[in-house]
Formats: sequence, C-alpha cells, structure tokens
Amino acid sequence: MKTILGRRSAQKFDASYTMSQDVFFSMLHKLIPENTLPWDIWGFEHRVHPVFFIHRITGMAPGIYILPRGPSIQKNHFRSEFLWEKIGPLILLAKTDCRKAAKTLCCHQSIASESCFSLGMLAEFTILKSNPWRYRQLHWESGLMGQILYLEAEAAGLRGTGIGCFFDDTFHEFLGVSNHELQSVYHFTVGKPLLDSRITTLPPYSSLHSGE
Repeated sequence: MKTILGRRSAQKFDASYTMSQDVFFSMLHKLIPENTLPWDIWGFEHRVHPVFFIHRITGMAPGIYILPRGPSIQKNHFRSEFLWEKIGPLILLAKTDCRKAAKTLCCHQSIASESCFSLGMLAEFTILKSNPWRYRQLHWESGLMGQILYLEAEAAGLRGTGIGCFFDDTFHEFLGVSNHELQSVYHFTVGKPLLDSRITTLPPYSSLHSGE
C-alpha cells in the first residue's frame, strides 16, 4: 500500500545512474502475460508490445529491444537489417547509443534519454478492422502496462513517468513499420529521479488519513 500511495511521476532523471539487470528483468517479468496479477483479470488477448531503448543497464548492450507479448510480432514487420537476437524474454534489434533517438521521438524531451531506459508501445491495429470499438481496449492495455512499470520502479527505489507527447509516424519509420498493422499508442521511461526542490509536494490522499 505504501508503494501505491507514494507513487509519483519523475520530472527529471540522473543521467549517470545505471540500473541493475536483476531489477530490470524483474520489471519485464511483470509485463509478460501470465496467470498472475494483474493479467489474470485481463480477459482479452495481449495486443500491445513494448519496444525498449536501453541506455544504462548493467550487463546489457545499449540499443533497441522488443518484448513480444504474443505470437503476432514477426520479423517482416520491421527493418530487414535488425539483428533479431533473443536475450532472455527480449529480442535485440540493434546495438546502438539510442539516447538521441529516444529523446527526438518523444518530442525532444530529455526524460526519454537521461533515464535508464525508455520504451514505446506498439499496438496491433489489425483487430480494429472487424472490431473498431477495441481501439480503447488497446489503450487500456498500454495504460495497465504503464501502471505496472510505475509501481515496479517505485518498489525498486526508482521512478517512472508516462510520456504522452511523441512522434508516432517517426517512431514507425524508425522501426521500419510501413503499414497500419502496428501503431504507437504510448511511451514510458524509468530511471533514478532527481527531485526539484522548487516543486511543492503534499501528502497523497490526505482525505483518507483525516477520516473524511
């Protein structure tokens, strides 16, 4: 409960901090569809797949990775020159310093490049051909993944923040996605926060503690 009540969005990150690989893979494990919370209450197929921009994680090469959360993600969706090497649950697409790209894709926001990693979520828009109403469902799924990352980061003594401003078409072009089968719906970032003392912080949910 303390983690939930204390959850905050980071405004700035320590660009010199390196995340433990164990912490990172623990976060990934919570994103993988399994019959455990919160995915045991998700009654639909998993249609959202995060693409990671890894900046500073121990034992991992900086670069672009993807976490396929279902069988629909295939090589032919992306650039032919991608490596497609399996590393744990991830697939390494390219080894590269991707900080500048991450920042540019997220409307030039430094929170995407100074964190330990950032990510963009690709949703399967193919399901909308027969069920247009499921557009909002894709956003529910991406939002649930974001909340998991928020809480996992907080529990690890780190902090995350959702990124609502991003260049979706540029992100698609960057990955080689050339049709509307996959579309960017949400971005996120995690790292060690730097607190801005100019910002006033009030106790969360004060009404719950005052008995109102």
